[in-house]
Amino acid sequence: MQKSDAEILSKNALLVESAKEERNVGVELFRVISMMMVVLLHVLGRGDVYSHAGTLTDNYKVAWFLETLAYCSVNCYALISGFANVKSSFKFRRIVYLWLEVVTLNVGLTAVMHFLVPTATVTEDYWLRAFFPLVRRAFWYFCAYFFMFPLIPILNKGILSLQKYQHIIICFMLMAPTVFRVIMNKDNYVLGSGYSALWLICLYVIGAYFRIYGAPKWAKWFVTLPAFFLAAFVAWYHKIHIETQYAEKLITKDSVLYSNRGILISYISPCMVIMAICLLLFFMQIKIRHKMPKLIISNLGKATFGVFILHVGAAFWYWTDFWKQFNAFGKETTVFGMVWRVLVAMLFIYLAASIISLARIYLFKLLRVHKAVDFIAELPNHIMKKKRRRNKE
Repeated sequence: MQKSDAEILSKNALLVESAKEERNVGVELFRVISMMMVVLLHVLGRGDVYSHAGTLTDNYKVAWFLETLAYCSVNCYALISGFANVKSSFKFRRIVYLWLEVVTLNVGLTAVMHFLVPTATVTEDYWLRAFFPLVRRAFWYFCAYFFMFPLIPILNKGILSLQKYQHIIICFMLMAPTVFRVIMNKDNYVLGSGYSALWLICLYVIGAYFRIYGAPKWAKWFVTLPAFFLAAFVAWYHKIHIETQYAEKLITKDSVLYSNRGILISYISPCMVIMAICLLLFFMQIKIRHKMPKLIISNLGKATFGVFILHVGAAFWYWTDFWKQFNAFGKETTVFGMVWRVLVAMLFIYLAASIISLARIYLFKLLRVHKAVDFIAELPNHIMKKKRRRNKE
């Protein structure tokens, strides 16, 4: 007698819960690595390492390969959201706390840059972005997540009601537009090149699948890691090959091929989706048993969103004197010299921002800010309860 879908789902849920601690540590490590990749993107891009390396030089090619390896980082974060939240209870206080974190860190950062950094220019717009991040769209990811957040309980209920084959079909359907975009050279599905809540929702559903059913049997490290690097190589080679053709005057700058040379290095590229999924499958199966590594990873995982807010806050993001110093990396005489300098800069920014973010976390705990957040989040519920009592009376 075959087991029903409900029994299979229940069994899978128990398996997931029994391995929850180990898998969560692996996913927290994945969260940390993903944020490091985000910082790496910004060191290379905001630091303008490419143009100073010189087109099609060894430094240029390697810098773009590092960029390609890290470009799936935002997709990774969205997958983690689905993996982490699909089975968790929905609480409004989470978005209130997240908003408070964004405002606190950004206002603090803007104040420090304004009063303590003479070479930084802080405009009125930067202050407005700090105090009103949603109105001014100061952080695109936060704005997109804010839009997605109230849909999470609806998404979770729908996802958990699906049979496995239905969930698989939906995942493939949600990813189909990424292939269509490559074929048609157009984003006809309003995914906003990945800078949208709709794209985060698509990846949320996929991340949720792996939380519910676990990693497939074939998803061993010797499959997922080579697949990750292969997808990265395909995306990178596509761009470099087209630029080489242009340098050899085989195509013109006005050609469609040249205009779309970076189409595979995009959030909604099939290569970036494959890379993010491969990393999720790899990290979710990592088992860490010792307490100290768990404690370090857990704390760094909590600080990751703060790292994002701090290093892309307008006051810091537009501090040109800071980012200009990375221009010289592209001019290094050796590829190794460029790579290690880029990685050291990435680690410096990440660790410095992590320390500040963790300080904010522990300060909030000391001040018991969570109690005020709970009160604000539950205020509408208390008001509704009072109205019901009055109506009964």
